[in-house]
Amino acid sequence: MEPNAVDRLFDLIRVLRGENGCPWDREQTVEDILSDLIEEAYELQWARASLSSEDVFDEAGDVLFVLVFAIALLQEKDPSFTVEQIAEHAYAKIKRRHPHVFGDEVAETSGESLAHWDRVKAEEKKDKPGEEPSITGVPRNLSPIRRAEKIQRIAAKSGFDWPDAAGILAKIREEVAEVEDVLGAGRPQELAEEIGDLYFSVSNLSRFLDIDGEASLARANAKFVARYRAMEALARRDGHVLEDLTLEEMDRYWEEAKKRG
Repeated sequence: MEPNAVDRLFDLIRVLRGENGCPWDREQTVEDILSDLIEEAYELQWARASLSSEDVFDEAGDVLFVLVFAIALLQEKDPSFTVEQIAEHAYAKIKRRHPHVFGDEVAETSGESLAHWDRVKAEEKKDKPGEEPSITGVPRNLSPIRRAEKIQRIAAKSGFDWPDAAGILAKIREEVAEVEDVLGAGRPQELAEEIGDLYFSVSNLSRFLDIDGEASLARANAKFVARYRAMEALARRDGHVLEDLTLEEMDRYWEEAKKRG
């Protein structure tokens, strides 16, 4: 019987990790591979943003390979750690957290669905001794924006939240004023702290408005890069390089780039 595609990946990894395999692959640890998994997930997200189905297919393959690699390394210490075992666990957990689909609960909106999910998840955590309080249990290796949003959502569930976006905007203005107060005072550590507070408040606004802050920043990055490259091209058209221009001259090219999209 021919092995399926996933089994062939496991076989491939065993060869790579074997005596006559690849020195680099033999040196990898679970921590190394999980770090790669995070990077590959970001690359998949980036490929999706480019709307190229070929790139998405390729990056999804990389994510799958790295995940299988991590599982293979875990199996080296515990052979019972199988894809089937993981899938059974995931199936049971996801089904349990949808009582409005597989039980007697009702959910007419996505908010009600999430409420059921959170309730069941909280009940599961009660059975885990030594579980940290939820807000301190947010993974520290999330990107800062993702972690800020997750912390803010947990706080909001307890009722510790702004009544409207206007209050958050006022907080952002307050944080900007505090940055201005410290700016130029020769206290870099305090300035960094105030800028961090400003980032946190802006993240809170996007969270409150149900906007993915990280995706928004990614789009802003892409927009800036596109306009900057257009600005460079416009300057070259006129026989200039940006480094030789004044800020006012660059601003004129920037405004022209913005008008062109």
